[in-house]
Amino acid sequence: MWVELGDRCWVRRYDELDLNIGLVVGSGGALVIDTRATTEEAEELLGHIREVTDQPVRWVVNTHSHYDHVNGNSVFAEATAYAHENTIAAIDLKAESFAVAKVIDLGDRRVELLYLGNGHTAGDAVAVVPDVNVFFLGDLIEESQPPQYGDDSFPLEWPDTLERVIGTMPKGATVVPGHGAVVDAAFATNQSAELGQVANVISDLHHAGTSLEKALEHQDGWPWDAAELQDAIKRAYEVLGPPRRPTIPLLGPS
Repeated sequence: MWVELGDRCWVRRYDELDLNIGLVVGSGGALVIDTRATTEEAEELLGHIREVTDQPVRWVVNTHSHYDHVNGNSVFAEATAYAHENTIAAIDLKAESFAVAKVIDLGDRRVELLYLGNGHTAGDAVAVVPDVNVFFLGDLIEESQPPQYGDDSFPLEWPDTLERVIGTMPKGATVVPGHGAVVDAAFATNQSAELGQVANVISDLHHAGTSLEKALEHQDGWPWDAAELQDAIKRAYEVLGPPRRPTIPLLGPS
């Protein structure tokens, strides 16, 4: 069912993949944030939208390039889709691109799109509904499971990107993750610290000369199960390069 987070701003949490879909309605039409994983699911979404508004869906925002957020776009063929330029490049998405920021005018209100750096992917877009203080973060954060590090993630940059997003949030902001329950800025801040913990452990292992193979076996210091972090370690080591062989400090004169 739809949960109204503020005036004409809803979220619906679907059992399939525990995915959140956003809906914002203005005098000029409706805007949908992400479109689910299949055209069949998107058709169901369109029916659900009609439960709360008769306004036509004129805009679609895709928070990033993964299939569960974009594969339903074709059902909203009459709408103008927006995504970050890196998302469009990654999957050849039919959408209008933006580089840093974009304002979508819904008539009597606006939705702001922001891109603040690499994280879950190279093109994570944040959709902000400023008049009700709601932030749709896509998979930059997750509530019902640990953040997902895929082979297109940026584990060393993700914590700083999320911190920049949090820095744009006024007091009392409502935060919608890509998957799971609606949270707040404090939750996002805590998850940013956990993402930072992952980045720090990987950096420490690399600095100590730990091989990739040994790093993948490392069990200590992670905020989540090490099995969830294999791609994070691999991606970070790709950026950091082969670790240097640790050296033994030379003793100075006695």
